Amino acid sequence: MLQSRVRLSAAILTGLTVLAAIPSAAFAKTLDFPAQGDYSHHGVADPLLGDVSWHIDTDNRGSTGPLIVWLQGSGAYPHFQEFTDGSRGYTFPRELFANSHRGHFMLIDKPGIPFNSVIEFDPERGRPVQLDGPEYRAGMSFPILVQRAVIAISHARDELGDKIDRVVIVGGSEGAQYVFAVAKISDADKAVGWGGIALPQYFDFIIEQRLRAERGEISRAEAQENVEEIFEAIGAIGEAPYALERAFMGESNRRWTGFGARFAIEDMLSLDIPLLLVQGGDDRAAPIINTDFAMMMFKASGKSNLDYWVYPEANHQMMVPDPDNEGSRLSLAPEIWARVWKWIVRD
Repeated sequence: MLQSRVRLSAAILTGLTVLAAIPSAAFAKTLDFPAQGDYSHHGVADPLLGDVSWHIDTDNRGSTGPLIVWLQGSGAYPHFQEFTDGSRGYTFPRELFANSHRGHFMLIDKPGIPFNSVIEFDPERGRPVQLDGPEYRAGMSFPILVQRAVIAISHARDELGDKIDRVVIVGGSEGAQYVFAVAKISDADKAVGWGGIALPQYFDFIIEQRLRAERGEISRAEAQENVEEIFEAIGAIGEAPYALERAFMGESNRRWTGFGARFAIEDMLSLDIPLLLVQGGDDRAAPIINTDFAMMMFKASGKSNLDYWVYPEANHQMMVPDPDNEGSRLSLAPEIWARVWKWIVRD
């Protein structure tokens, strides 16, 4: 009964997107799987969280630099993905990691998900096939992901010691929803959220339905019906908050219980360290109306530690329309991540 109550109609799903990982659809055939020695691999067995594992690149092992911790977007995907056609994907910004020789870059595994793997690709969805499993579903909750990251960062601090001159937590998409909570508990020096939100993720789904009506894609009456269906789904999740079945938007109730109603803005306002939000004005996965709320609250609260960079024509993947080729898009990722790196190392 529960599963049928929270399965949204196809009409709604076309306008909703769970905050996703950096897509592998770009397929970089030149992206090599990490060779032996490219990363040092670490892990601990925690009595409450299970196996916690993370990886630190070795490019700058003997030198001092920032520790950059990447919190990936949604989905049960390994950091490095290889497909049968020889193409490869990834869940981190390669343009940011190109600075690995200037710092220490850290990837934290999701529960039950390996560092790299050969996986299948679903051409209809345009995404890799997730490596779903019981450990992943059980571990996909807001407090668990936060604590896993905090544990990994603490161990990295102990290992690298004075080779770290600052700790910067960077979260993309879903990772941007808990990056500020991690930054607070781990006593980070800076935090960056890309393609994230300030208000609860549930609200994103409602915003998108209202925007679809304003864009003329659906009528206002249809938007209202869709919103009512979303309300019903949220209520059903509340009745079984820890169910592990993928019943709503491809994620479990356990995941939604922690993420769906979380106010990221509260985590942000609790911090006095430098913060950065990077957002696209054409982001359908994380509508900018949601993120605008963050800057409004910082201004209204008299706080000045938030930088807010908006790229008006960019989508969730940092792509903008190509003026010379109708229907094509160009990536702003190199420009954006180069700018982010300058912000990271700025005193």
